[in-house]
Amino acid sequence: MRLGKILGENRSFRFYWASISLSHISGIMFNVISAYILLLVSPSFYSLVVGVTMLVGALIRLPSGYLSDSLDRRKALMLTRLSQAVLILLPILSLKLTPFSYVGFNLLTSLNGPLSAGLVQSVMEKRQVLGGTSLNSLTISISSVVGGLVSLSYPVLGITAFLSIASVMRLFTVFFIGNVRVKARKDEPKGRIPVSLIIYPILVFSFLDVIPVMMNSLVFVVSSVEPSLALVSLLTTLGNGMGAILTGERIRENSIGIWARTGSLLLGLVLVAISLSPLYLVYVLLVLRGILSSIQSISIRSDLRLRVSNNLMGRTWGLITTISSFVASVVALSYSFIVSVTGTRFPVLVLGLSLLTLGILMVYRGPSNRQDTKALGSEAGVREESSGKK
Repeated sequence: MRLGKILGENRSFRFYWASISLSHISGIMFNVISAYILLLVSPSFYSLVVGVTMLVGALIRLPSGYLSDSLDRRKALMLTRLSQAVLILLPILSLKLTPFSYVGFNLLTSLNGPLSAGLVQSVMEKRQVLGGTSLNSLTISISSVVGGLVSLSYPVLGITAFLSIASVMRLFTVFFIGNVRVKARKDEPKGRIPVSLIIYPILVFSFLDVIPVMMNSLVFVVSSVEPSLALVSLLTTLGNGMGAILTGERIRENSIGIWARTGSLLLGLVLVAISLSPLYLVYVLLVLRGILSSIQSISIRSDLRLRVSNNLMGRTWGLITTISSFVASVVALSYSFIVSVTGTRFPVLVLGLSLLTLGILMVYRGPSNRQDTKALGSEAGVREESSGKK
């Protein structure tokens, strides 16, 4: 399905799309300025606040996933967005409230993840899943750029006007979510989380979370100036947007599983090439890395939305993001020690080879699903696990 078509034919998704656009822009605006205010205290204080927020945020995703499968997701999301609109304004009252505002805002963002995953699944028809997921990813990439550009206006606007604009944007998302009409949930047993389907996404999302840290380190060691990091971000965002467009326009629903399985293979090859290439070629490969990361992320998320029951989607997504965030944190911590001994290129090579191995295993496993309908990740096997049958 072409990306623009879903907006024209699905009114509820149109409102949801508008909400994530403003939500992402306002979130970047708030987090950029909060980081600036916290860094004025000291870099160590900023790191402490961010670290605590990330840790607690990762831990609450799982229980929030279970809650999202029991609550009215639309109303719950409206409440959390409204609360965030209020929290954005706290630094205007006193800069000393910024840590509390930052922690509260981002913890609510962690709660929003499973709620949004379940809500958007109930809004889209099956034939719209790939196009809708691709459009969401493209919107986030564009909103990241827009949010960063808007944040440049902070010195001119001042804290009161700047955060007021961000808060109003967040309030508009409440209005948009309120106009979303969802399908009634089927009265079916919750069953258990389809474990066979979440192992691969956990591994992939863990690696995808760590790759940006490795790319920044690799480039900065070769060219230790701030514009080099800005270029890494720009090229990656460009690749992500291109990948979202390519997925939505060219990849079809019947090939989602193939891309979900082979994505690791292709991305692993690119990372190996990056680890062995000179800087000018690394910049080119960063665009390709962004394209493949986007394609694989969209394919896996679309595959989950097609296979997992809506009554289980919240807790499934909560479990995936909780474990993948924890694994990514462990890998990032290990990387901080390894890189001081081996340099920045060797860990990228190891990660690339790991993804290559994972991709080969997934490609090898794929054909077996045609013979064994209950194989790991097969549609019949997932349906059986989701329904709680044994």
